[in-house]
Amino acid sequence: MSATADYMLPSGSHENIDTLLGKVEVLMFEALRLDAGFNALGQIDARSAAAYHLRSGGQRVRARLAIASGLASGLRLDDVLCIATCAELLHNASLIHDDIQDRDSHRRGQPALWAKYGSNLAICTGDYLLSTAYGVLCTFSQPRLLPAMLAVIHERTATAIDGQCADLSMRFDQPDAIRRYVQIAKAKSGALLSLPVELTLIATGQGDAVPLARKACANFAVSYQIFDDLQDATIDCESDSVSKDQPKCLNIVYILTSQNSLVGAEKSFDSQAAARDLGLQHLALCDAMALQMPNDSGALLLDLSAQLRGMFSSAECC
Repeated sequence: MSATADYMLPSGSHENIDTLLGKVEVLMFEALRLDAGFNALGQIDARSAAAYHLRSGGQRVRARLAIASGLASGLRLDDVLCIATCAELLHNASLIHDDIQDRDSHRRGQPALWAKYGSNLAICTGDYLLSTAYGVLCTFSQPRLLPAMLAVIHERTATAIDGQCADLSMRFDQPDAIRRYVQIAKAKSGALLSLPVELTLIATGQGDAVPLARKACANFAVSYQIFDDLQDATIDCESDSVSKDQPKCLNIVYILTSQNSLVGAEKSFDSQAAARDLGLQHLALCDAMALQMPNDSGALLLDLSAQLRGMFSSAECC
Protein backbone atom coordinates (compact mmCIF):
# COMPACT_ATOMS: atom_id res chain seq x y z
CA MET A 1 0.00 0.00 0.00
CA SER A 2 1.54 3.28 -1.07
CA ALA A 3 2.04 6.36 1.06
CA THR A 4 -0.89 8.62 1.82
CA ALA A 5 -2.23 9.90 -1.47
CA ASP A 6 -2.93 13.39 -2.79
CA TYR A 7 -6.40 12.90 -4.25
CA MET A 8 -7.42 14.24 -7.65
CA LEU A 9 -9.97 17.02 -8.06
CA PRO A 10 -12.94 17.55 -10.39
CA SER A 11 -12.15 19.80 -13.33
CA GLY A 12 -15.09 22.11 -12.58
CA SER A 13 -13.92 23.31 -9.16
CA HIS A 14 -15.79 26.34 -7.91
CA GLU A 15 -13.97 29.64 -8.43
CA ASN A 16 -14.58 30.82 -4.86
CA ILE A 17 -12.94 27.67 -3.51
CA ASP A 18 -9.89 28.26 -5.70
CA THR A 19 -9.72 31.89 -4.56
CA LEU A 20 -9.87 30.91 -0.90
CA LEU A 21 -7.19 28.28 -1.46
CA GLY A 22 -4.78 31.10 -2.21
CA LYS A 23 -5.51 32.51 1.24
CA VAL A 24 -4.92 29.10 2.82
CA GLU A 25 -1.54 28.97 1.09
CA VAL A 26 -0.61 32.37 2.54
CA LEU A 27 -1.74 31.31 6.02
CA MET A 28 0.33 28.12 5.91
CA PHE A 29 3.51 30.02 5.10
CA GLU A 30 2.75 32.70 7.67
CA ALA A 31 2.31 29.99 10.28
CA LEU A 32 5.80 28.61 9.51
CA ARG A 33 7.33 31.88 10.78
CA LEU A 34 10.34 31.48 8.54
CA ASP A 35 12.12 34.45 10.10
CA ALA A 36 11.87 33.14 13.68
CA GLY A 37 14.59 30.50 13.60
CA PHE A 38 18.14 31.02 14.87
CA ASN A 39 20.19 29.14 12.31
CA ALA A 40 22.77 30.97 10.23
CA LEU A 41 21.67 32.61 7.00
CA GLY A 42 21.19 30.02 4.29
CA GLN A 43 21.26 27.03 6.62
CA ILE A 44 18.35 24.63 6.23
CA ASP A 45 16.24 24.09 9.34
CA ALA A 46 12.81 22.59 9.96
CA ARG A 47 11.05 25.85 9.04
CA SER A 48 12.76 26.25 5.67
CA ALA A 49 12.48 22.52 4.98
CA ALA A 50 8.74 22.75 5.62
CA ALA A 51 8.54 25.59 3.11
CA TYR A 52 10.40 23.43 0.57
CA HIS A 53 7.88 20.65 1.05
CA LEU A 54 4.82 22.92 0.82
CA ARG A 55 6.14 24.65 -2.31
CA SER A 56 6.12 21.29 -4.09
CA GLY A 57 2.38 21.75 -4.54
CA GLY A 58 -0.34 19.20 -4.12
CA GLN A 59 -4.04 19.63 -4.81
CA ARG A 60 -4.96 20.71 -1.27
CA VAL A 61 -7.97 18.42 -1.25
CA ARG A 62 -8.41 18.61 2.52
CA ALA A 63 -8.41 22.39 2.37
CA ARG A 64 -10.97 22.23 -0.45
CA LEU A 65 -13.17 19.92 1.58
CA ALA A 66 -12.99 22.28 4.55
CA ILE A 67 -13.83 25.27 2.39
CA ALA A 68 -16.69 23.59 0.53
CA SER A 69 -18.30 22.09 3.63
CA GLY A 70 -17.70 25.22 5.71
CA LEU A 71 -19.24 27.56 3.16
CA ALA A 72 -22.20 25.22 2.65
CA SER A 73 -22.81 25.17 6.41
CA GLY A 74 -22.56 28.95 6.86
CA LEU A 75 -19.33 28.98 8.88
CA ARG A 76 -17.65 32.39 9.08
CA LEU A 77 -14.86 32.78 6.55
CA ASP A 78 -11.98 33.21 8.99
CA ASP A 79 -12.92 29.96 10.70
CA VAL A 80 -13.24 28.15 7.37
CA LEU A 81 -9.69 29.21 6.51
CA CYS A 82 -8.45 28.25 9.97
CA ILE A 83 -9.78 24.70 9.65
CA ALA A 84 -8.55 24.34 6.07
CA THR A 85 -5.04 25.47 7.01
CA CYS A 86 -4.90 23.24 10.08
CA ALA A 87 -6.01 20.17 8.10
CA GLU A 88 -3.47 20.74 5.31
CA LEU A 89 -0.57 21.16 7.73
CA LEU A 90 -1.49 17.91 9.50
CA HIS A 91 -1.77 16.06 6.20
CA ASN A 92 1.58 17.33 4.93
CA ALA A 93 3.26 16.32 8.18
CA SER A 94 1.96 12.78 7.61
CA LEU A 95 3.33 12.77 4.04
CA ILE A 96 6.82 13.69 5.22
CA HIS A 97 6.84 10.93 7.83
CA ASP A 98 5.33 8.40 5.39
CA ASP A 99 8.04 9.06 2.81
CA ILE A 100 10.74 8.37 5.41
CA GLN A 101 9.21 5.04 6.43
CA ASP A 102 8.34 3.90 2.91
CA ARG A 103 11.68 5.19 1.52
CA ASP A 104 9.86 6.96 -1.30
CA SER A 105 12.53 9.17 -2.82
CA HIS A 106 10.21 11.57 -4.66
CA ARG A 107 7.08 13.50 -3.75
CA ARG A 108 5.11 15.58 -6.29
CA GLY A 109 7.85 15.38 -8.89
CA GLN A 110 10.74 16.54 -6.71
CA PRO A 111 13.07 14.87 -4.19
CA ALA A 112 11.23 13.94 -1.00
CA LEU A 113 12.33 15.90 2.04
CA TRP A 114 14.25 13.03 3.62
CA ALA A 115 16.00 12.25 0.31
CA LYS A 116 17.11 15.87 -0.10
CA TYR A 117 18.00 16.84 3.47
CA GLY A 118 18.21 13.55 5.39
CA SER A 119 15.84 11.63 7.65
CA ASN A 120 16.75 13.52 10.82
CA LEU A 121 15.72 16.90 9.46
CA ALA A 122 12.65 15.38 7.80
CA ILE A 123 11.46 13.94 11.14
CA CYS A 124 11.91 17.34 12.79
CA THR A 125 10.05 19.02 9.92
CA GLY A 126 7.09 16.67 10.13
CA ASP A 127 6.93 17.27 13.87
CA TYR A 128 7.10 21.03 13.31
CA LEU A 129 4.16 20.92 10.88
CA LEU A 130 2.13 18.93 13.40
CA SER A 131 2.78 21.54 16.08
CA THR A 132 2.13 24.38 13.63
CA ALA A 133 -1.29 22.93 12.83
CA TYR A 134 -2.28 23.15 16.48
CA GLY A 135 -0.93 26.68 16.61
CA VAL A 136 -3.15 27.67 13.68
CA LEU A 137 -6.21 26.25 15.40
CA CYS A 138 -5.67 28.75 18.24
CA THR A 139 -7.03 31.45 15.91
CA PHE A 140 -10.48 29.80 15.79
CA SER A 141 -13.08 32.35 16.86
CA GLN A 142 -15.17 30.11 19.16
CA PRO A 143 -12.89 28.99 22.03
CA ARG A 144 -15.66 26.98 23.68
CA LEU A 145 -15.59 24.56 20.73
CA LEU A 146 -11.84 24.01 20.83
CA PRO A 147 -11.90 21.08 23.31
CA ALA A 148 -14.22 19.08 21.04
CA MET A 149 -12.23 20.02 17.93
CA LEU A 150 -8.89 19.17 19.53
CA ALA A 151 -10.26 15.82 20.66
CA VAL A 152 -11.32 14.97 17.10
CA ILE A 153 -7.94 16.05 15.70
CA HIS A 154 -6.18 13.77 18.18
CA GLU A 155 -8.53 10.86 17.45
CA ARG A 156 -8.10 11.12 13.67
CA THR A 157 -4.34 11.55 13.93
CA ALA A 158 -4.15 8.52 16.21
CA THR A 159 -6.25 6.52 13.75
CA ALA A 160 -3.94 7.48 10.87
CA ILE A 161 -0.93 6.40 12.94
CA ASP A 162 -2.64 3.10 13.77
CA GLY A 163 -3.19 2.56 10.05
CA GLN A 164 0.44 3.30 9.23
CA CYS A 165 1.69 0.92 11.91
CA ALA A 166 -0.63 -1.82 10.64
CA ASP A 167 0.51 -1.19 7.07
CA LEU A 168 4.16 -1.61 8.06
CA SER A 169 3.51 -4.97 9.73
CA MET A 170 0.86 -6.53 7.48
CA ARG A 171 1.55 -9.51 5.21
CA PHE A 172 -0.25 -10.03 1.92
CA ASP A 173 -0.80 -13.73 2.65
CA GLN A 174 -2.79 -13.30 5.87
CA PRO A 175 -6.10 -15.21 5.77
CA ASP A 176 -7.98 -11.93 6.30
CA ALA A 177 -5.71 -9.81 4.10
CA ILE A 178 -8.51 -8.18 2.09
CA ARG A 179 -10.41 -7.11 5.20
CA ARG A 180 -7.20 -5.82 6.74
CA TYR A 181 -6.31 -3.92 3.56
CA VAL A 182 -9.66 -2.10 3.68
CA GLN A 183 -9.28 -1.42 7.38
CA ILE A 184 -5.79 0.02 6.89
CA ALA A 185 -6.81 2.24 3.95
CA LYS A 186 -9.72 3.64 5.94
CA ALA A 187 -7.46 4.40 8.89
CA LYS A 188 -4.31 5.53 7.12
CA SER A 189 -5.91 7.74 4.47
CA GLY A 190 -9.54 8.20 5.42
CA ALA A 191 -8.99 9.64 8.91
CA LEU A 192 -7.23 12.83 7.85
CA LEU A 193 -9.43 13.13 4.76
CA SER A 194 -12.60 13.32 6.84
CA LEU A 195 -11.07 15.55 9.50
CA PRO A 196 -11.70 18.95 7.84
CA VAL A 197 -15.34 18.08 7.16
CA GLU A 198 -15.82 16.78 10.69
CA LEU A 199 -14.35 19.99 12.12
CA THR A 200 -16.67 22.20 10.07
CA LEU A 201 -19.66 20.13 11.17
CA ILE A 202 -18.66 20.51 14.83
CA ALA A 203 -18.06 24.23 14.32
CA THR A 204 -21.55 24.74 12.90
CA GLY A 205 -23.43 22.72 15.49
CA GLN A 206 -23.95 19.71 13.21
CA GLY A 207 -21.94 17.19 15.20
CA ASP A 208 -24.59 14.52 14.69
CA ALA A 209 -23.46 14.30 11.04
CA VAL A 210 -19.82 13.60 11.93
CA PRO A 211 -20.20 9.78 11.63
CA LEU A 212 -21.60 10.23 8.10
CA ALA A 213 -18.62 12.33 7.05
CA ARG A 214 -16.21 9.85 8.60
CA LYS A 215 -17.73 6.84 6.85
CA ALA A 216 -18.09 8.63 3.50
CA CYS A 217 -14.45 9.72 3.46
CA ALA A 218 -13.22 6.34 4.71
CA ASN A 219 -14.92 4.54 1.83
CA PHE A 220 -13.66 7.09 -0.68
CA ALA A 221 -10.14 6.57 0.64
CA VAL A 222 -10.41 2.81 0.07
CA SER A 223 -11.61 3.36 -3.50
CA TYR A 224 -8.83 5.79 -4.28
CA GLN A 225 -6.19 3.48 -2.82
CA ILE A 226 -7.52 0.65 -4.99
CA PHE A 227 -7.39 2.84 -8.09
CA ASP A 228 -3.85 3.88 -7.22
CA ASP A 229 -2.90 0.22 -6.77
CA LEU A 230 -4.36 -0.65 -10.16
CA GLN A 231 -2.13 1.96 -11.77
CA ASP A 232 0.94 0.73 -9.90
CA ALA A 233 0.27 -3.01 -9.97
CA THR A 234 3.30 -3.96 -12.04
CA ILE A 235 5.70 -1.78 -10.07
CA ASP A 236 4.36 -2.76 -6.66
CA CYS A 237 4.15 -6.47 -7.35
CA GLU A 238 7.49 -6.90 -9.08
CA SER A 239 10.00 -4.07 -8.83
CA ASP A 240 9.35 -3.23 -5.17
CA SER A 241 9.71 -6.75 -3.78
CA VAL A 242 11.87 -6.89 -0.69
CA SER A 243 11.89 -10.67 -0.83
CA LYS A 244 10.30 -13.36 -2.89
CA ASP A 245 7.28 -13.70 -0.58
CA GLN A 246 6.96 -10.24 1.03
CA PRO A 247 6.49 -7.23 -1.25
CA LYS A 248 7.46 -3.79 -0.03
CA CYS A 249 4.09 -2.34 -1.09
CA LEU A 250 0.79 -4.01 -0.23
CA ASN A 251 -1.10 -3.80 -3.49
CA ILE A 252 -4.75 -4.97 -3.66
CA VAL A 253 -4.19 -6.67 -7.02
CA TYR A 254 -1.41 -8.78 -5.52
CA ILE A 255 -3.47 -9.48 -2.40
CA LEU A 256 -6.50 -10.64 -4.41
CA THR A 257 -4.31 -12.90 -6.56
CA SER A 258 -2.69 -14.40 -3.46
CA GLN A 259 -6.01 -14.93 -1.69
CA ASN A 260 -7.48 -16.63 -4.76
CA SER A 261 -4.49 -18.96 -4.85
CA LEU A 262 -4.75 -19.75 -1.15
CA VAL A 263 -8.33 -20.97 -1.46
CA GLY A 264 -7.59 -22.96 -4.62
CA ALA A 265 -10.07 -21.03 -6.77
CA GLU A 266 -10.16 -20.93 -10.55
CA LYS A 267 -6.95 -20.04 -12.37
CA SER A 268 -8.80 -17.68 -14.71
CA PHE A 269 -9.49 -15.29 -11.83
CA ASP A 270 -9.13 -11.66 -12.95
CA SER A 271 -7.66 -9.86 -9.95
CA GLN A 272 -7.74 -6.45 -11.63
CA ALA A 273 -11.45 -6.76 -12.40
CA ALA A 274 -12.08 -7.89 -8.83
CA ALA A 275 -10.14 -4.86 -7.56
CA ARG A 276 -12.22 -2.50 -9.72
CA ASP A 277 -15.43 -4.07 -8.42
CA LEU A 278 -14.26 -3.62 -4.84
CA GLY A 279 -13.37 0.00 -5.53
CA LEU A 280 -16.78 0.72 -7.05
CA GLN A 281 -18.50 -0.92 -4.09
CA HIS A 282 -16.78 1.47 -1.72
CA LEU A 283 -17.61 4.44 -3.93
CA ALA A 284 -21.28 3.49 -3.69
CA LEU A 285 -20.97 3.43 0.10
CA CYS A 286 -19.26 6.82 0.01
CA ASP A 287 -22.09 8.32 -2.06
CA ALA A 288 -24.79 6.90 0.18
CA MET A 289 -23.23 8.60 3.21
CA ALA A 290 -22.32 11.87 1.49
CA LEU A 291 -25.87 12.33 0.21
CA GLN A 292 -27.16 12.28 3.78
CA MET A 293 -24.82 15.01 5.01
CA PRO A 294 -26.60 18.29 5.89
CA ASN A 295 -26.65 21.48 3.82
CA ASP A 296 -24.83 19.91 0.86
CA SER A 297 -21.68 19.66 2.98
CA GLY A 298 -20.89 16.43 1.14
CA ALA A 299 -21.22 17.94 -2.35
CA LEU A 300 -17.50 18.16 -3.11
CA LEU A 301 -16.99 14.60 -1.92
CA LEU A 302 -19.73 13.49 -4.32
CA ASP A 303 -17.93 15.33 -7.13
CA LEU A 304 -14.69 13.55 -6.26
CA SER A 305 -16.50 10.22 -6.17
CA ALA A 306 -18.07 10.78 -9.59
CA GLN A 307 -14.70 11.60 -11.10
CA LEU A 308 -13.06 8.55 -9.58
CA ARG A 309 -15.89 6.33 -10.86
CA GLY A 310 -15.19 7.62 -14.36
CA MET A 311 -11.50 6.88 -13.93
CA PHE A 312 -12.30 3.29 -12.93
CA SER A 313 -14.39 2.95 -16.09
CA SER A 314 -11.62 4.38 -18.26
CA ALA A 315 -9.10 2.01 -16.72
CA GLU A 316 -11.41 -0.93 -17.46
CA CYS A 317 -11.54 -0.02 -21.14
CA CYS A 318 -7.77 0.18 -21.50
